[in-house]
Amino acid sequence: MNDHKQFDVVCAGIATWDTLFTGIDRDLMSIDGILAKGYYASSGGDAVNAAVSMSRLGMRTAICASMGKDSAAEMVINELKQAGVDCSYLHQSAEVHTASPAILVDPEGERHIIRVPDNGNHFFTQEMVSDELLTKARHLHLASANVLKRLDGEPLGILFVRAHKLGLTTSMDASYDRDGKWMKNIEGALQNCDIFIPSKQEASVYANSEDLTKICTFFSQFPLKIFGIKLGKKGVLVTNFKQTWTMDTLYKKQPVDTTGAGDAFLAGFVSAWLKGYDIPSCAAVGSAQSYSVLDGIGANVTAGTWHDAIRLLNENHIPLMKEVHS
Repeated sequence: MNDHKQFDVVCAGIATWDTLFTGIDRDLMSIDGILAKGYYASSGGDAVNAAVSMSRLGMRTAICASMGKDSAAEMVINELKQAGVDCSYLHQSAEVHTASPAILVDPEGERHIIRVPDNGNHFFTQEMVSDELLTKARHLHLASANVLKRLDGEPLGILFVRAHKLGLTTSMDASYDRDGKWMKNIEGALQNCDIFIPSKQEASVYANSEDLTKICTFFSQFPLKIFGIKLGKKGVLVTNFKQTWTMDTLYKKQPVDTTGAGDAFLAGFVSAWLKGYDIPSCAAVGSAQSYSVLDGIGANVTAGTWHDAIRLLNENHIPLMKEVHS
């Protein structure tokens, strides 16, 4: 690692305080009430989830997000600091509230999120990720494309140009775009993005195809170093457009809660990449980190350490290999 930098990673994107109710039947809306199996509250949001996992995996991590000056923000910041994440670059304002979604988890572990508009995340801008912060880091991970209304599109492209010009490598994760803009939100950023691994649901809309080969061909037009497709229960596909690898999921049980699993995968993948491991090894660490989150309630509460990931991979006879440079 480059020890002369203060941070290995800056995670930018959404921050939330999540309230989760488990065991919620899908017929909830057809009846007047239901008894939840369990109730939990914890920090969440793509950037928070990624930052917590990266820090627990040994990355020197800072987070940049927009929140209110309220009790929800205090609880999020407390959990970030407990995980070792630097919170000096969080932006707080009394004019907004911290996003506090309700998350309903069905008996299969799938989550359904109820959000409230006009929270701090909607006021996050590319200027909030200052050059001062970027010069202190090796890598920028934008965790929340498609849900940052003042960042998506041209401003996101500008942020990625700035990061590359300052010598950082970059990665991006995306959420489902309910506004239907899709490529307009991320096309500029893709011109200066090194790693992009959306879900199959998202990738299929971007590429207008559900065929994995056609999706990869579509994204080969961009100068990505690594592209991938998260396949849920079927694992992940990753490619450098010269060679393609697939990996089955390590998690063979019914998930306890799927909230934050995709964020954890990207965090594991990027952390391993920054440690110098090859692409299959990065996918393995990502899968191991996702496993740790799937095994507990909450978006990042059970996020594992590097030691946890290595132990799980050893149990599954999956070796890690360093990247060989010619």
